Amino acid sequence: MSDTTPRPGDLLELTVDGLAAGGRAVCRHEGRVVFVAGGLPGQRVRAKLTAVKRRFAEATPDAVLEPSPIQCAPFCAHFGDCGGCAWQDLPYAEQLRWKERFVVDALGRIGGLRDANVLPILGSPAERGFRNKMEFAFNQDRDGQLHLGLRRRASRAVVDITECHLQTQLTVRIVEAVRDLARESGLPGWDDGRQDGFWRFLVVREPELGRNAAADTGAEGDGQGNPGRQCMIQCITGRHPGAAQAVSRLAEALRARFPEVTGVVHSLRLDPEQIAYGERVLAVDGEAVLTERLGGNDLLLGPDSFFQTNTAAAGLLYDEARRMAAAGPDDTVWDLYSGVGAIALHLARAAGAVRGFEITPEAVNDARANAARNNILNCSFVSGDVRASLRRERPGEGVSPRIVVMDPPRAGLHEDVVEAVAAHQPERIVYVSCNPATMARDVALFTARGYALQEARPVDLFPHSPHVECVALLTRAGE
Repeated sequence: MSDTTPRPGDLLELTVDGLAAGGRAVCRHEGRVVFVAGGLPGQRVRAKLTAVKRRFAEATPDAVLEPSPIQCAPFCAHFGDCGGCAWQDLPYAEQLRWKERFVVDALGRIGGLRDANVLPILGSPAERGFRNKMEFAFNQDRDGQLHLGLRRRASRAVVDITECHLQTQLTVRIVEAVRDLARESGLPGWDDGRQDGFWRFLVVREPELGRNAAADTGAEGDGQGNPGRQCMIQCITGRHPGAAQAVSRLAEALRARFPEVTGVVHSLRLDPEQIAYGERVLAVDGEAVLTERLGGNDLLLGPDSFFQTNTAAAGLLYDEARRMAAAGPDDTVWDLYSGVGAIALHLARAAGAVRGFEITPEAVNDARANAARNNILNCSFVSGDVRASLRRERPGEGVSPRIVVMDPPRAGLHEDVVEAVAAHQPERIVYVSCNPATMARDVALFTARGYALQEARPVDLFPHSPHVECVALLTRAGE
């Protein structure tokens, strides 16, 4: 390389040409693409190089030299510091335009489908206050101060938030109260350096159903089976001799201060990996279950149940999945990675039979309870690893599905799962995804096995972030 070749540590002045999947700004310098961790189209920025490859480089922003002509004022005091929102300064219509483009680009670049039929993106019905669940992290800094809030942007440190517009203001008041109570306990917060500590995560769930009912009828519900305002708090901690007493006092104080809180769950997590998931429930004060409504079905949710965090937008996503599945009364449908049964129940009233496959036993129990609660008798659920379960479902033995719906983890499908599904030769495959890149990869695997992508529909469940969901329909060649 010549002496003029940029090197890590160099500062460059760059113009942002566009955005890449994940939200990074795309710039160019002397023929090389430079990805900058932050920035808006049209901005002029100064950025520090962190890595230089043959065809591209990576950089972090140092300063905005000229604003973007399209940017808008952020609405949260913590924007820029907190890592919870990256795009508050990008108008929502522009957010949707770029998310749709991420799906188009992924299908073309990774899936090899340059002319894919990508339908216009569906935006979230609400741009603020849309989340039914938020996860907050505890952290102990070097001075011994305990913090509770959201991660600082590009850091493991925690911002002590005093406002957040993604969930309700009740959530913010609860976070502030828990922060004070945890500090008063004298027990340590999690220390990332030492990989130990007591207070680890706070999870607040507030279903949209309860919020709507409370707005119309008050906190006690309407007497017609609709609950009043519901709010479940989960404290995820490590071990400590004073653990039970500390969380019990916290729960008592919260239940007294916030009548909307229907339950406080204390969960234990010993694994040092920082994931807001408890390995074991230690105690429950009040109720450990909430009710949400989606697609006309009531869904029971426990403290660790997976459920889309934007209920109204999830309804749009699942409506698209149901439309693409086009199930009729003679059809058997398989729902892979079925969770608490939200998609399965969404399809069941039109289908002949729906069979869900899910690895988490608790989710399978929830799914079965949800089917019974909604008097849906044509749904069954298989507990176990999806890959292993499909190995046991041999083509030609039993009833093969005409339709397979799947909502895999962010990493997408194992190729064995693709092979097993294709071996049953379903006429329609409906793929729900939270990652356009892995969806595009998996679509290519199915097209290599005789399937064709008919359409894909992006749906926005996460305003003010670069994340986008998508649902795609593949059909078997000749169908």
